[in-house]
Amino acid sequence: MFNVYKKDAPVGYRVLTGGRWGVERIVMEASSVSTGSQWSVSLIQTKMIPPRLPPGCVHRPALLDRLNERRTHSVTVVTAPAGFGKTTLLAGWSEALSKQKHCVAWLSLDGEDDDPQQFGAYLVASLSRAGEDIAWQAQQLLNHDAMTPIKTVISVLLNGIATCGRSVFLVLDDVDRLTAKPVLAIVSRLLRYAPENMDILLGARGEPALTLGQLKAPEKLMRINVDDLRFSIDDAQAFFNRTSAVPLDRASVELLNDATEGWVAGLQLASLALSQVGDAAKLADNLAGARSGIDRYLNDTVLAHLPPPILKFLLYTSVLERLTPAVCDAIMGGGSGSGCKLDWLERHNVFIRPLDETQDWYRYHALLSDALRRRLVRQTPQEVPALHRRACQWFAGARLWPEAVRHALAAGELEQAAQWTENCAMEMLERGDPYTPLGWIGKLPPDIVKGRLRLRLAKAWALAFSFQTAPASGEIRAVVDEFNRGQRDGNSAIEEATLAEINAVIALIASINDDSERALEFGSVAQTSVAPAAPWVKRYAQTAQFFGLAYRGKFDQIRRIWTFAKDRIEPGQVPNYSDMLRDAMYGHAAFVHGELVEARRIFEATLECAESTVGYSSAIATGVAGCLASIYYECNELSRARKILASRTTIALDASPVGALVRHTFSASRLLWRDGETGSALAILEDGRQVALTRRWLRLKLACDAETVRLFLADGNVTRARQIADELSASVPPIYEGRQGSALEAWTSYCILQARVLMAENAADKAVVFLERSLDTVAAMGLHYQEVLVCVLLAIALEKSRAFDKALIALGRALRIGMTNGMINSFVDEGRPMRALLSRFRQVSGDVSTEEALYVDRLLGAFDDVHNRTASPMPVNAVTSPANTLSARELEVLNFVARGLSNKEIGRSLQLAPETVKWHLKNIFEKLNVNSRIEAVQSVLGLGLERDRTAE
Repeated sequence: MFNVYKKDAPVGYRVLTGGRWGVERIVMEASSVSTGSQWSVSLIQTKMIPPRLPPGCVHRPALLDRLNERRTHSVTVVTAPAGFGKTTLLAGWSEALSKQKHCVAWLSLDGEDDDPQQFGAYLVASLSRAGEDIAWQAQQLLNHDAMTPIKTVISVLLNGIATCGRSVFLVLDDVDRLTAKPVLAIVSRLLRYAPENMDILLGARGEPALTLGQLKAPEKLMRINVDDLRFSIDDAQAFFNRTSAVPLDRASVELLNDATEGWVAGLQLASLALSQVGDAAKLADNLAGARSGIDRYLNDTVLAHLPPPILKFLLYTSVLERLTPAVCDAIMGGGSGSGCKLDWLERHNVFIRPLDETQDWYRYHALLSDALRRRLVRQTPQEVPALHRRACQWFAGARLWPEAVRHALAAGELEQAAQWTENCAMEMLERGDPYTPLGWIGKLPPDIVKGRLRLRLAKAWALAFSFQTAPASGEIRAVVDEFNRGQRDGNSAIEEATLAEINAVIALIASINDDSERALEFGSVAQTSVAPAAPWVKRYAQTAQFFGLAYRGKFDQIRRIWTFAKDRIEPGQVPNYSDMLRDAMYGHAAFVHGELVEARRIFEATLECAESTVGYSSAIATGVAGCLASIYYECNELSRARKILASRTTIALDASPVGALVRHTFSASRLLWRDGETGSALAILEDGRQVALTRRWLRLKLACDAETVRLFLADGNVTRARQIADELSASVPPIYEGRQGSALEAWTSYCILQARVLMAENAADKAVVFLERSLDTVAAMGLHYQEVLVCVLLAIALEKSRAFDKALIALGRALRIGMTNGMINSFVDEGRPMRALLSRFRQVSGDVSTEEALYVDRLLGAFDDVHNRTASPMPVNAVTSPANTLSARELEVLNFVARGLSNKEIGRSLQLAPETVKWHLKNIFEKLNVNSRIEAVQSVLGLGLERDRTAE
């Protein structure tokens, strides 16, 4: 536990003891970045433009013809050390394809891109440049909902390419710069699942860290290596004819080409040196050792012959990854002559290349820039920090923050780098992007982060948003300790705003951890604070407050707060992520209080807003869809429920909060069960259970357990149901019995589970005890939806206990709530016992209103519609391997998955360790291109929620 401050009147504080890279647009470099928010992080456009072909570029039709063999080669890898013309070849190929009006996307990679969110953002943006219709849905997700898993964004991107109706080409240059496993997983996914109309070219100086042998179609892999790129005598002759001021005969060209072994950079050095040396034979002797001593030879043949101002310019500007006249002027300490120097270097072919058509940006060849930096450090090491400092100031003035931070770190300006990172992090968090700030903060020295309270606060927000609640709690605990030590700046307004934000973070962490009581305590403090905290901070605090109040029976209070907040929104104002999340929580509160009509209205409006502003596959839309689907299912609108769940299960498992995932797994499993797909229903429940175990969401686990037990009992498998009940009876009561808040819902699931098993064992009187205990607590808290579930089962248990009058009373109680909300399937899914009870209720309850009688008749009609259908389990031998994709052992594992067994149960059945079962499942997911058990089962069986069904 840790201490958090709350303002006390009139003075002082008292202690209370106790939660990518989205870009609103692709900006066009420094000339236009001044629009929009000051701390909005923009992408570097020149990374997404093929470099212009250099003067004297030799066309190599044979290699281009090989690259154009795209009918048989969908992935091409061009591998060669620096200076062999790898990038020039790829740029030439891109230019040729662009002239043919093909969609060509280019991305030059560097070490900064070894981050999944940043790499994903550049990948999507580069394909957006190639064709707006290709990546607009993926871009929408990145712009407005960074909580959507990056693998989902890539799937949406690939779907956009597959449906665009034309060929798409993607070039990833310097792909060997990528080494992080999450980034390599994205590239591997691209390579494995690229659609037929997509070709991918990879450029690398060495073998990329990718498992290219695992491509879906290895025969479509083509390689071009250093031997293919070496210049022939004819290539060398053409090169010297275009670049050398000294005429060379065939013999001299052959001599120089042999000396350099066809190394293009070596030939370029020779071309530059010929005007000084003049003797090709002598030059060839020197070139033979050039590649082993490139620094010396560059100095002797190039740098030593440059005018001193040009050499100084090269040395000083070598600290830059890319150059434009303005930043070079800043590096050189003022003046405006950098543009002329860049022009001079390009005219003289001194290893420089323009990066865009307007020649605003350049870069040096890697060989030259590396050699220059080493020389700069040797000759004038004291100048290096100053040069980086000037660079960081220029990039900051242009609001190009990634480069500003990088140069600030290199200059030793650690506090400045931390301040810019903090400002940008808060901007990104406001847009709902937790991943990019974590990447930025991770690049800072730990001591600098430790000394900045607001930066640590940003880190805590980001960790909480990304479901990393344990490290988030540790971070916020450290922030609170720092506050407790009295490290304040004396500005009371700032202090109060910081305190409100600390409380909001704690409330968010509590919400994600499913601790509604703690969320209410700290969310209320943060939300009611008069401190000038950011509006988005207040909205997250309010969301946590709603969560807590919902399980305190305070829906009227939630409604008043929410209505007041909505009334303050300006007409035409577009809701952001925190607005939609708050609205979704209001809908959730209405749902648990049995206000299904109100909940439906809110969920439908929020889902429409989320899909239009963010996208169908976004995390926020998926979470809302799961909640809305449970209402549609309850109201027997099955086709609507199937439609909004389609293709969303994997996203829900990755990114939905606990409440939304409870509703999603419930409605999805019930729909599958209704269609006789019990194996798929059990698989999705096991997927939910695994998420619950990973995130310690016991409410979700108990909901999945309760539904699994229901399915086992429907199949007559009382033994397995009893096993689950016994395992839970040893652990759940000590944790949940007597607790308040969202724990009530978990306790209710446990009581329902135990009651079902007891009734199946002909111990209905004991089941009544469980259900009556649960009913008292949920009714006291106004959790009317749970009240209906308990009353329905209690009525059946009382009927089995021959307490017939009490059974009708319990049923009448459920009917009164259900009638107001149009509830159908909570009754119908209980099968024949409930139908018989409803029929008796209709016969003997003569004093019911006409409206209630009509409602009972409607329920009886719903029973007739499904013909009292009982789902049957999927037989073990129903799973067959699609195209022999799976091994015999993998098929065995998948058979047990389809029967709803957990990893531990599969291990016991097959005499395998649980870790071995996980390994087999990972292989199954890879082979079937799926991400969850439910997808694996449906992939093999050809079943699932996405089938088009028109009849109910």
